[in-house]
Amino acid sequence: MERVFELERRMPWLLPAVSFSAGWLSFVLVQRGESLARMIAALALLGWPWLLIEPWLRRRLERKKERLGNLVVNFISQSLQQELLFFSLPFLIGATQLHAGHIAFTTIAAAAALLSTIDPWYERFIAVRAARRMTFHAYCSWLAALVVLPIALSLPLEKALPWSLIGVAGWLVLTLPLSLYSLSGVAARLAWAASILIAPALLWMARAELPAAGLAVTEARITQTIEDLEPGQLVRRLGRLDLERGVIAFAAIRAPSGLSQEVIFEWRHADHLERIVEQIQGGRSTGFRTYSRKQIFPEAAAGSWTVDVLTPQQQLLKRLRFVVDE
Repeated sequence: MERVFELERRMPWLLPAVSFSAGWLSFVLVQRGESLARMIAALALLGWPWLLIEPWLRRRLERKKERLGNLVVNFISQSLQQELLFFSLPFLIGATQLHAGHIAFTTIAAAAALLSTIDPWYERFIAVRAARRMTFHAYCSWLAALVVLPIALSLPLEKALPWSLIGVAGWLVLTLPLSLYSLSGVAARLAWAASILIAPALLWMARAELPAAGLAVTEARITQTIEDLEPGQLVRRLGRLDLERGVIAFAAIRAPSGLSQEVIFEWRHADHLERIVEQIQGGRSTGFRTYSRKQIFPEAAAGSWTVDVLTPQQQLLKRLRFVVDE
């Protein structure tokens, strides 16, 4: 164990680099239906049972030698957290759009990954209290679940998010006695207990701001023609008479093999809103090709139009725009 610690001290960049590379490898392979990607993804969930084992193992080791117990358990927890965060990052990056919520969410995940690699910061802000350790580990496990559940279980994103929140919240409740014991004062303990219930609810309410990790748009455009699922020329501006031919929003979406997922084409202009639902299947390296054709437009159609490609829980996959001239 001391040799492992020494290796980690000499090369602290090794585990994050390996985890980040494994994430990119899985991101590439999962689009082709490779079983290796599912195996890598399943390994990433090892952090979940550790959340329950850690308090018991820490107490057992501390009975024998307190310093060794803390050292071993903190090392394993930190290593697993690095694995979960750096594995998840490529999927988050691949799903992030130029959208404030996406950028903020992915930036926070990247900052957490950086924090997990800087030992002085990690020891000061995370490892010092059980409540902080449990929260940080739950966050890392939740991110991994968002990525892994669609890959390993072919679970649609609208099911993966609630199940991941329920699972992490349940484990936080089970570890609540240890977390409360590490806090001083009744007010702090009540606030902590309340946060376990409030935080998952807030994340669910803000689900539209989360990147759709696991899905990636490889090609998208506004056009007026499509043949054998091959889109025609890109269109950015249209005249009022051009609308009589109809307008097509095309998207090719990569998804994990075996995943059947609904996507929504949401057409918006001023007060006009129309949603068209399509079904995609995972496992195609270039993405599953689908489109939405709109042929009926309001009288006041002039101006800027937006077509958002969304998941059923309003997570943005791609935003397309075109302008109708007077």
